[in-house]
Amino acid sequence: MEWKEYSERLKKVLGLKGSPVAVTYTMRPPQGAPQAKSWVCRALLSARDGKTYCISKETSSCAGGTWHLGLGPKPTGDADKALKKFLVHGEKLFCSYATFYRCMSQTSEPPLNLADYVIFCPLEEAQEKPDLVVFICNPGQACRLLTLAMYQTGIPPRAELAGSACHMAVAYPIVSGEINISFWDYTARRIQKLDENRLSVSVPYHYMKDIVESIEGCSAGTASIEGFQRMLRAMQPTGGAEEAPTGE
Repeated sequence: MEWKEYSERLKKVLGLKGSPVAVTYTMRPPQGAPQAKSWVCRALLSARDGKTYCISKETSSCAGGTWHLGLGPKPTGDADKALKKFLVHGEKLFCSYATFYRCMSQTSEPPLNLADYVIFCPLEEAQEKPDLVVFICNPGQACRLLTLAMYQTGIPPRAELAGSACHMAVAYPIVSGEINISFWDYTARRIQKLDENRLSVSVPYHYMKDIVESIEGCSAGTASIEGFQRMLRAMQPTGGAEEAPTGE
């Protein structure tokens, strides 16, 4: 299980608080997996701290989360009207129904009918290869992860920054296969009391090997920066570059 080694390596190199979170879609839950009721955003934070959650249509505590994970259809009828009213007049995240519609029309669709269960657990405890690894981290750690991910290809991720926390952290990267960075939606941050210095970086599992293999060669990993002062001097016509806080 190489993902166990990946977890330990990245926790050490990045100085993560807690574990990267493995997210796995499956048709049947692992033996003994707890199936307690939970919000998706709570499951992510709890899995970072060592717990395992198995979320299904029956155990999801949030109708929006059920839909965004692809475990159930989008709310319709009175439920849809109530959701729109709450987002506009309750949560006050949109100034009108039109702006809410505009936002939703420009975001990707959930992975409907992909599987019956979604497992959230610490990466090192995953029983099978994850579909996605979610890092709950600070901005500096997020910067390093994105740099490591681009080190071998130079191709930046195509982020989708709108929608709910479960959409940005799980649904979009699952559907698109893209790494995504998410600040979470404001309501999820408040309800789950997410530290103001934390965000999430969601990495489809197929990127993980390159990220780990880039650690030794990339300065965002463990490689040292060389020639920084020389580069600054070379860029100054008079050679009068100011002292930089890091470098030789």
